Amino acid sequence: MTMTTIKVQAGVRDELARLAADDLGGVTLNAALEHLLTEHRKNQILAAYARLEADPKAWADYEDELTEWDAVAGDGRGGEA
Repeated sequence: MTMTTIKVQAGVRDELARLAADDLGGVTLNAALEHLLTEHRKNQILAAYARLEADPKAWADYEDELTEWDAVAGDGRGGEA
């Protein structure tokens, strides 16, 4: 994989290093950044679902669409997980 250099303030680097060491089991700074980016993406997705669920019409439409997809999934579950 191609590597590059980014400029960050020393305090930011140090905080990332502490997080990598203390909270993430001593992973590399690269792995810590990947973890943080993944968590950020997950939080964005969860926030989008929360906004969708906050709109009763949009949430009902979403559930209707899920039901339609369950009907054509062909997994034999009949909508049951």
